[in-house]
Amino acid sequence: MAIIGSVNAALAECRPGHFRPPFFIKTMGQCGFNSEALSFRGTPAQQAMCLMRGMDATRNLGPLLEGLPPGLAKRVGETTGLPTRETLSAYLSKLDLEWDFAAYLWQPLSRAQDNDPDAPMAKYFVIHDTSGPYYGHRAFPDDINVNPKVNNLRSFACSDEWGKAHVVVNRMGDSLLNHDFSIPWRETKFEQAAEFGGALKGLFVHIEMIQPRRAGAGRGDGHSPDPAFTPAQYDRLALLYTVVSVRAGRWLVPAFHAALDADIRNGHDDPLNFKVDSFADSIDRLMENLQGAQQYQASNATTATDAQPDASPPTSDGFWIDALWGTPRKIAAAPATAAVDSAPNLAADAAADSAAVKPPDAAGAEPDSNPARDSSAAPAAAAVQLPPLPIPRPDIKVAERESEAAHEQKSADAKACTTHRARGHRHQSCEPDSAGDSTRHHVSDAHVRHAQGSSRRHRS
Repeated sequence: MAIIGSVNAALAECRPGHFRPPFFIKTMGQCGFNSEALSFRGTPAQQAMCLMRGMDATRNLGPLLEGLPPGLAKRVGETTGLPTRETLSAYLSKLDLEWDFAAYLWQPLSRAQDNDPDAPMAKYFVIHDTSGPYYGHRAFPDDINVNPKVNNLRSFACSDEWGKAHVVVNRMGDSLLNHDFSIPWRETKFEQAAEFGGALKGLFVHIEMIQPRRAGAGRGDGHSPDPAFTPAQYDRLALLYTVVSVRAGRWLVPAFHAALDADIRNGHDDPLNFKVDSFADSIDRLMENLQGAQQYQASNATTATDAQPDASPPTSDGFWIDALWGTPRKIAAAPATAAVDSAPNLAADAAADSAAVKPPDAAGAEPDSNPARDSSAAPAAAAVQLPPLPIPRPDIKVAERESEAAHEQKSADAKACTTHRARGHRHQSCEPDSAGDSTRHHVSDAHVRHAQGSSRRHRS
């Protein structure tokens, strides 16, 4: 569990209490720094091979690396192969690092020129060691990798926000966050050189790794534990390297403090006995874990998507009917040769059924025999084999009302006839009923009542 959080007032203030004279450099370093481009010479991989070399037995900078391990060679300076922020955030949360690193994955890194928005973003991931605690000529304790005093991160916490480097990592793999990676911070003499006028502030991010020292063969503290750094430290360093690279959108160039200050008097030698291969292996293992988690998340997302039913199936495969009592079913589409839509026409069918069972009334109304409707309904009925739905049939009443209207019209047009008996003979005279409005109304009402009675009997 990382030791991050509030620092109480009892912690020491880390800001230097004395004046520091400016540093002056005679060269741009053995890796050829370009002050205009704010970058070292060569490709990112070539820069890493120059910057990731430590001190030799004579305490001079070692030779250039002949190559980088595959875990670094395929990544340094590239924008590909980075995990997604979501995957990395979930991984960090499992390590209880959400408030230290996961919450800021969507924020950029610091920029040169003390966070000038027009300056380039941080390019270099500088690795340090604490070179302490110092044991002198005493042997290292057997429990040095888990010793609470050696691995106490609170000793590196500061109450005045002048903590050492951005992050400090102890030998158990725990970490202390002193400054977010968006905060410009200088930790080498090269960055603070007067020649740059502060332009390099924000171009580097810094990671300190706890490494006790003891006196070597000669003077100084040139003896480190074995191993110099634990597997847990390499793993946490790989995680931090991935975090800053994701925030930058490209894999940063790793660098050693020793290589940066090599040509400066009283330069440092850290990280002492750092194994580049172990660092690269930790990156590979981390990426395998993250890729597995990412594939798992993608698989779950695909499964959830596949489980969703189709909202609107293709029309060529039929259509959906929502039954009143039952689950939706998919039925076959009507033939393309139908003269009208393939969906059943309930109103037309109802009218046809009503006409088929209704006997001729007094007006001589006949059942509907429209051939066009019959030809369109037949194929639809053949294609759709469904039980009749228990829904009202309002069209029957409509047909009755239409029949009643026909009776009224026929009765209104009938002639008025009277029979007379004269001289032993009966005479019948008929004439159009054009003047008797009251008679016409009476006749019409009689027919209406007759038709209504017929309708009621038919319904019963």
